[in-house]
Amino acid sequence: MFAFQKWSSLAEMRRYMKRFIHLVDGLYKLGGVMRTKYNQYHSVIVPIQRYLEERGVKFDFGCEVVDIDFSFSSDVKTATVLHLKDKNEIVLGENDYVFITNGSITESSDNGTWDKAPKLKGISDSGSWKLWKKLAEKDPSFGNPSPFCDHIDLQKWYSFTATFKDSTFHDYIENFSGNVDGTGGLITMTDSNWFMSIVIARQPHFPNQPKDVKILWGYGLYPDRKGNFVNKTMAECSGAEILQELFFHLKVQELMKPVLDAGKLNCIPVAMPFIDSLFMPRELGDRPDVVVKGASNFAFLGQFAEAPKDCVFTVEYSVRTAQMAVYGLFDTGKEVHPMYDSAHNPKYLLAALKAISR
Repeated sequence: MFAFQKWSSLAEMRRYMKRFIHLVDGLYKLGGVMRTKYNQYHSVIVPIQRYLEERGVKFDFGCEVVDIDFSFSSDVKTATVLHLKDKNEIVLGENDYVFITNGSITESSDNGTWDKAPKLKGISDSGSWKLWKKLAEKDPSFGNPSPFCDHIDLQKWYSFTATFKDSTFHDYIENFSGNVDGTGGLITMTDSNWFMSIVIARQPHFPNQPKDVKILWGYGLYPDRKGNFVNKTMAECSGAEILQELFFHLKVQELMKPVLDAGKLNCIPVAMPFIDSLFMPRELGDRPDVVVKGASNFAFLGQFAEAPKDCVFTVEYSVRTAQMAVYGLFDTGKEVHPMYDSAHNPKYLLAALKAISR
C-alpha cells in the first residue's frame, strides 16, 4: 500500500502509516491528495525560481560538481573547495555555504522515441550518485549511498508519456473511470505482466498546451517481463509498442485505430534506473543528517537526507530538509514547521481501522 515493490523498506511503510493515518479512510479513492494546477515544474519550480531571481539570486545551469574538499578538525567539518566537471574550482570563503542534494531518483534517465526503446543507464552515467559516493568516503557521517543506488534491477521502472492530438482516449477514460481529468488516482492493469498503471493529470498539464492536446503518464513495475499482447519485455519496447499493450488491456484497439492511422498520437518511453531508490531497505546512518555534527558551512538536502519521522517521496520532505538546513546553519529565529501528529488521535485511529477492514 505504501511502496512499490514487495522488497521495499518496512521502515518507510511504518513512517507512512504513522504520518498519514488520518488519510487512510480516503486511501481507496486517494482522498486528501492535493494537486497543483499544472505539472509540478511549472506550478512550483518556475514561480520559486522567478521569485528568487527578482531578489538577486543567480542560477548557473549546466555546471556539475564532481567533488568537494573538506577540512576536518576534532569537532568541526568545513567545506573548502568545489571541483567542477570542466576542471574549474570554486574556493569557498568565510561567508560561503554549500547545500548538497545527495542522490536523485531521476538521475541517468534515458528517453526513447515512438519507434525506439530507451537505454538503461547506471551510476557511470550519473552525476549525483558518483558525487555522493566520493563524499561518503571522506567521512562516515556523510551517509552510505550504496543501498540506494547499487541495485538497479530492484530499483528501476520504465515510464512513458503519451500525447494525443485527439480527445478519443481521454473521453473514454473519463467514462470508464467516472473521474474527470485530474480528480482520479492511478488506473492499474492488475492482469498486466508489466503491472502497468496510467494517470491522466488535470488538463492542460502545461501552461502552453493547446486545447486539442491531451496528455497521460504511465509506468510499469516489471519491465523485464514480456507483455500480454506485445511479445517483448517493456524494456525492449518503443513508445508505439507500449501503447499497443495499453490499448490491448483496455480493449480499445478498434476505438483508437483511426487516431493511430491519422498519426495523432505520440509516446515517449523512459528508462529510470534509480526511480525506486527511496524505498530500498536501509539502515540508520545510510541517510546523512541534514546538518551533520560539526558542520560549519554545509548541509544535505532532499529525499536522501534524514528528516526524522517524515516520509520520503513527498514535496513536504524536501521542504522540511531545506528548513532544517537553513534554520540549523543561520540564526533566523524560526523553527521547522511541526508535522501534524494524527497517530495518537482516537478519531483517526478508529476511522483507519474501519477503512482497513472495509
